[in-house]
Amino acid sequence: MKKKADRYVYPAVFTYESDQEIAVVFPDLDCATSGENDNDALLSARELLGCVLFGLEEDGEDIPAPSQLRDVQIQDNERAVLIEV
Repeated sequence: MKKKADRYVYPAVFTYESDQEIAVVFPDLDCATSGENDNDALLSARELLGCVLFGLEEDGEDIPAPSQLRDVQIQDNERAVLIEV
């Protein structure tokens, strides 16, 4: 049986558009969420990451390795952030 990690850290891309919520995408996990401001987006990202990884663990599926933050491609209106759960 594969040992579960005590914590996970994945990069997320926060996208900022005028008059829209902040979009948050986890490129390694093909999932997304959003938030009204930076704090809300960060909390939503942590919650989503925890739920997705818990689901993968419960289903016995492989958990993909996280990309290095420096390797995440971003646009001018985006920033890459590490999210830990």
